[in-house]
Amino acid sequence: MPLSDDGDIIRGLGFVALYAAYLEEQVDNLLIMLEPLEASPELKNHWPVSRKIDKSKSLVRTLEFDYREFLLESLNYSKSLFEKRNEVIHGRIYASFDRSDTLKSGRTNVPNREISSSELYELATNLANAREKIYRPMILQIPQAIKAHQ
Repeated sequence: MPLSDDGDIIRGLGFVALYAAYLEEQVDNLLIMLEPLEASPELKNHWPVSRKIDKSKSLVRTLEFDYREFLLESLNYSKSLFEKRNEVIHGRIYASFDRSDTLKSGRTNVPNREISSSELYELATNLANAREKIYRPMILQIPQAIKAHQ
């Protein structure tokens, strides 16, 4: 269910941060679930989310279950959402009363661009939906596939 855009760019940014954290937690839970395939060092907690996703994908590929390709696509999609999250969280948003709000990148040689609350609310909604897509196969299919794999 999409979040309702109330035009508040700061609230939209807050939703992006919150739903990205929930999505990262789901990726962490997936890695924990996949630990029987490969014991993991405690350092995984300190890995960037892109590395966690890559590790999850490599472990998921060793299993056979109906929604495996869907999960792999969902993990790829999640990775792209985290890149968008990074752009807005690590950038700086400048509000203006007489023109559009501006996102100034935290990276060099990246031009400023317009940003809107609707873009942020859409990103937050997509982050929430990606979390659900990763969770679904974790309910039954992955546990069964791990059991069959052992």
